[in-house]
Amino acid sequence: MALCLAHATAGYLAYEALRPAGPHRLGLLAGAVVLANAPDLDFVPGLLVGRPDAFHRGVTHTLGAAVLVTVAAWAIARWRGGGGTGPREGAGAPAPPRPGWWAALAAAAYGSHLLVDWVTVDAVPPVGIQMLWPLTASWLHAPFNLLGEVIIDRSGRGAFVRSLLTPTALLAWAHELGVAVVAVASVHVFRAIRAVLAAPVADESLEP
Repeated sequence: MALCLAHATAGYLAYEALRPAGPHRLGLLAGAVVLANAPDLDFVPGLLVGRPDAFHRGVTHTLGAAVLVTVAAWAIARWRGGGGTGPREGAGAPAPPRPGWWAALAAAAYGSHLLVDWVTVDAVPPVGIQMLWPLTASWLHAPFNLLGEVIIDRSGRGAFVRSLLTPTALLAWAHELGVAVVAVASVHVFRAIRAVLAAPVADESLEP
């Protein structure tokens, strides 16, 4: 099981890939991070009944759920008139993102969770996730692993929490924190390089 840090990092990357030009939109970033972690809300009903993994890696970890979230984002954006994350419309102000943009952000952020779980070590059968349901109910896992697994204790709520704080789990937290730092730094370096390359070059021939 990948931890929330890995999923939050994936959500951040989805936000950076699609965010409008200009300053950061913290609301959009928060929304992308929440959507990237949303599939793991399936732990909540399990915790309520004392069986933490009773519903985990179920329907929320599927293509079907990702499509529903994408359609919902498109419908809400269309109902609200296309968005509203940008500056207020006026002379020279950019138009708010269109519903299709909202759908793309939702799909990228939510879908990133499935991708991260797909490439995470899974030692507890059934291995992988039913990522392509309802097209197929097969359990799918990548032929390689990029992230280590934290094996949760299924015996109860307290045991579940303690299993997230074992020495092995703490190493996984540290690993995911390192991945997050590298990802954020890489994005900023890339943006800085692109800004330098795009900067206009002064024409020395025009100097007096």
